[in-house]
Amino acid sequence: MATNVMAGSFTYEIQQAGYGFDQYDFKGEATYEIFIEEFRNFPWVEQVGKKTGGSEPTISVINKEQKNNYWVSVIGEPSKYAYLVGIAQPKIVKSLFGFGKEKEVRWLTIYVAEQQQTVENTFKLYFTGCIKELNEELSRLPLFAEQEAK
Repeated sequence: MATNVMAGSFTYEIQQAGYGFDQYDFKGEATYEIFIEEFRNFPWVEQVGKKTGGSEPTISVINKEQKNNYWVSVIGEPSKYAYLVGIAQPKIVKSLFGFGKEKEVRWLTIYVAEQQQTVENTFKLYFTGCIKELNEELSRLPLFAEQEAK
């Protein structure tokens, strides 16, 4: 079930290939339509696989109300690449190797999305506040990595 997401609650930023891992270009307010235009026009092929010592190209969307973010990046080479989609959101975990008290942390889960349409469909769920459905859809994709978010 969708939560009521208010207009103006999303912002986005772009990270070009080779940027420092904490370097982003803040772009401003985001809507699904703005994201789709940026995503489709982004130079993924030109930037994927550059051995720059920095980050891969990434578009990140932040939901200020829900305090989560969802992003898309790429891995591979210009002739064969895949998208990575990652969501950072609150998760309850137990400390002390699963035996301690429960605590809430920001958890990052990254999946491989081989098709552009998969990325677009999952971002539609994100922008409409359907986080439960988004997580269900993501769970069908190959898991790339997961860890506590920094």
